[in-house]
Amino acid sequence: MNTMSIYDENYNDGYYHIGKDVEDHPDCTIFIVWSRRGPGKTYSGLRYPYRKGFPIAYLKRTVEDVNTICEYDGDVNFDPSPWKPLNRDFNTNVKPQLLKKGVGVFYNADADGHPIGNPVDYIFALSKVKAIKGMDFSEVEWMMLDEFIPQAGEIVRHAEGEMLLDLYMTLNRDRQKRGREPLKLILFANAEEISTPITNELEIVDTMAEMSAKNQSVFKDKERGIFLRHINEADFPLTEEEKNGMFKAMKGTAWHDKTFGGSFSKNDFSNVCDMSLKRFRCLYHLHYRKTHDIYIYINPNTGMYYVTTSRGQFIKSFDLDKENDQKRYWLDVGIDLRAACIEDRMRFKKYSYYDLIVNFKKFYDT
Repeated sequence: MNTMSIYDENYNDGYYHIGKDVEDHPDCTIFIVWSRRGPGKTYSGLRYPYRKGFPIAYLKRTVEDVNTICEYDGDVNFDPSPWKPLNRDFNTNVKPQLLKKGVGVFYNADADGHPIGNPVDYIFALSKVKAIKGMDFSEVEWMMLDEFIPQAGEIVRHAEGEMLLDLYMTLNRDRQKRGREPLKLILFANAEEISTPITNELEIVDTMAEMSAKNQSVFKDKERGIFLRHINEADFPLTEEEKNGMFKAMKGTAWHDKTFGGSFSKNDFSNVCDMSLKRFRCLYHLHYRKTHDIYIYINPNTGMYYVTTSRGQFIKSFDLDKENDQKRYWLDVGIDLRAACIEDRMRFKKYSYYDLIVNFKKFYDT
């Protein structure tokens, strides 16, 4: 990016700008953006609030992430702060300061590194929800989680999605009672894995899968106030310079599709389809997440299973909101159904149904 003022944001500069999406869709509360690396997601997520004059709650996954950013000791070759590229491009001097483990602030600093004025942003570890309960962050307008889709090898808690929403409610408090707009929840990620504790808690996995299947870059759920954007090559093309090096070396690989195309190359969507239930009979009913019901059918002639929401006269029912039924399901039929899927004898109406069957233990500790 060039060295123009941080306040002169050009939405047509070839980079992504979250501010434009927020301005174009003021009725949305949640903004979910995923892509390849490089379009400028985090950069824009910090820049827009700064130029508008309001702080955000910038979230990282772990206490160690926050501590690493805030304990930066001045080595210019290793500055982990997300403000580093903005400081470089706009001659700002925004620095982090650790308040307690997993909790810190960003502030404008003078030449000697001393804070000037009020905090620019706050920084929290997602796991430190309890540490900030009771504190007043009423000036915050956005809560932004960077890399909400974990990288390969990261350890992620089952309850991470619930933790995120609990933290949101802590920061949102009584804003609406006081006549203010709800806190915006901004989620950024590189495309790694479509099914995560956060995407499952928000119940957006199937929407993301359908967007991926249709190569659709934007989806707005008006009823829920959720805006989703997949930044793909068509929207923000790579430059000719970017198409050299590793782009050329890895072209044609799954890693290339994920890294440069922002696609969910780790996920198998091949078993997701529409099927006629003619000659199928219903075997099982699964109730889960309080309001969801799916039915598992089999074609006795072919041995093919199909999972859908179409109600049938089932033989067995399992309430997966109950611990005993989780265990009963897994022992009675779950292992066999998973095997059928591995043997390519199972199809699904939605990707989330596939994930529930094949990766059952990811959701439930049986």
